[in-house]
Amino acid sequence: MGHNKREGVFIIKDLDTLKVVADPVRNQIMEVLEKKPQNVKEVAEKLGLAPSKLYYHFNMLEKVGLINVAETRQVANLIEKYYQTTSSFIDIDPTLLNFSTSEGKENLYTMVTSTIDTTREDLLRSLQARSLQLEQGVAGKLRAVTLSRYLSNLSDEKADEFHKRLEELLEEFIDADTKDPDQQTFAMTLAMYPSFYFRDLSNEKQE
Repeated sequence: MGHNKREGVFIIKDLDTLKVVADPVRNQIMEVLEKKPQNVKEVAEKLGLAPSKLYYHFNMLEKVGLINVAETRQVANLIEKYYQTTSSFIDIDPTLLNFSTSEGKENLYTMVTSTIDTTREDLLRSLQARSLQLEQGVAGKLRAVTLSRYLSNLSDEKADEFHKRLEELLEEFIDADTKDPDQQTFAMTLAMYPSFYFRDLSNEKQE
């Protein structure tokens, strides 16, 4: 199997496993299963999808070791499987994302698309689910939602400083997670990168 597991970190070391992770539905399944063991029907209900649409994704995740069966329960004449994620965090071997190779570029493009698509689907589902809850009489609660895009001209030094401060905030956000199911889950997608335009390469070489 193409991964190593250490201290709750699942390290992806092969392309097949990377492709399994790079899917918005499978990402959301893993996020749901991180909280506690659940069966396919329970996960499907949370995501607003039919269970029949999830079995294929569950099988793929189990095959590469991203989830496993935590327990089984006898329900009538059936054995019901309850799955959980095998690790709290997923990391990717840097050699898979080597931008100097065509394979590395393709892998990077795949991960960028997957992360953005997962964020979009998760945010839209959250808005729809919350709207339904409020319609059904659940008490409303005012919470901040941040969705913004900014551009800024920075020196490399200033950009590095921002990256460091963002990473510190992100660590604080992650470490604050108490895994308390009674507390509201908050999601964060973070992207800061040098934004390039197609232009005369001779100008680039002079910099």
